[in-house]
Amino acid sequence: MIKVFSVLLFILIGFQTYTQSPEIYFMNANFNSPTSPYLETYLSFIGNSVVFVENENGNFQSEFEITVFFQKNDEIRMADKYFFKSPEISDTSKSKPNFIDQQRYSLSNGIYNVKLSINDINSGKPEITFMDFIEIGYNSEDLQFSDIQLIEQAVLSESESITTKNNYNMIPYISNFYPQNMNSLMFYVEIYNSDKSIEDDFILRYYIEKFETGLEIDNISRFRRFSPGSINPFIGELNIESLASGNYNLILEIRDRENKLLKSKEFFFQRSSITEKSEDDIKRLSDFEFKNVFPGTINSEDSLRKYISSLRPIANSHEVFFIDHQMNISSKESLQNYFYNFWLARNPANPNRSWMIYKEQVDFVNASYTTFISKGYQTDRGRVYLQYGTPGSVYISKHEPSAYPYEIWHYTEIANERNKRFVFYNPSFGQEDYTLLHSELTGEIKNPNWERMLHGRDNIIYDFDQTEADDHWGRRARDEFRK
Repeated sequence: MIKVFSVLLFILIGFQTYTQSPEIYFMNANFNSPTSPYLETYLSFIGNSVVFVENENGNFQSEFEITVFFQKNDEIRMADKYFFKSPEISDTSKSKPNFIDQQRYSLSNGIYNVKLSINDINSGKPEITFMDFIEIGYNSEDLQFSDIQLIEQAVLSESESITTKNNYNMIPYISNFYPQNMNSLMFYVEIYNSDKSIEDDFILRYYIEKFETGLEIDNISRFRRFSPGSINPFIGELNIESLASGNYNLILEIRDRENKLLKSKEFFFQRSSITEKSEDDIKRLSDFEFKNVFPGTINSEDSLRKYISSLRPIANSHEVFFIDHQMNISSKESLQNYFYNFWLARNPANPNRSWMIYKEQVDFVNASYTTFISKGYQTDRGRVYLQYGTPGSVYISKHEPSAYPYEIWHYTEIANERNKRFVFYNPSFGQEDYTLLHSELTGEIKNPNWERMLHGRDNIIYDFDQTEADDHWGRRARDEFRK
């Protein structure tokens, strides 16, 4: 793998920071070029959350080991490992600057699983891992968009660097969350092959819609006229000062002279704001009203974070992003807003009732599956229980010869599928921390060698050609799974 460029920049926005573990944010965007498509990766490091040590210059600096894997069709098609250093500072007693790392990788068309691991070398903390699914499918004929890259600033540049595209030097904004102090949404996008798809000038219209309803927000839209070309780069900006807290989509539309829609693209983002237009929301989410809707200790920030974290097993991808990347740096009001809207979307008539039913399930999995290091809802068994409900039957084996302790859960009907099973096992013995080893359900882990791994105490060699375990006295896993 050839790494094309590497760059280090200061982030201009401020974050609330925590020192318990490194706060790092990851985003990516892909584009096309005359030579090949490429993917850009963006990492944001919160300075006060990482460890700075003295270097040979007498200044202080943090250092990271970063590994990136691109997997396609179950094969590693590209890998990169590099070391990355922060800017140097002279005094660690003051607030440390935030900084970013940007990389660019040439990739062919296809579907990739991306895994990025970051080790803060000086902290001694466990490495942080990000995983994402990307699809690259550019050609030289069809009207296409690149990905949408959120940016913080764009200035004309006479020199080339990794942050330069089409003569503009762009500082990426590495989040899809816009706090109250950010009143502008700025982005970069490229349009490809308009000269082969459109005969006359065309319009790019961009606006914001409410995520839950798909309704356009009034008075936040703009447009730009283009002449057809092989590539039409564009930097757009929308004023979101009046945009109330909530979930939104940025929408881009290509329309011809007759206003016919030719192509569209959307990008999900979240907003936290106090505006005159959101007075009803403020009243609804005030402490008094919030207590009425969700009574009890949920007004506490610690309780809110704990409860929101427990929602992860049933959250959609956009909601998971907030839990993983925004929850720990959000205000109490933002947490209340997120929690309220989460349950309002699921039960507009009585959101509290849905929460109380779910909370009983969370309490159950916490009591049943909590380990020394994880709450019950953070374990595989807890996640499956919360996501799919109570299994129809459970077979438990703790003392089967040659096998690790295991459980087989059977669901008669689940997610519009019938007779699906989950196999959990505990290769560590010391804790009740069972890992999901295999499932028949679409979208869950499928492991054709699950039997041999389950009987790994005797089947030491992992044989890809042999999936069934060797015969042993007392073995029952295969029969129980096939019932």
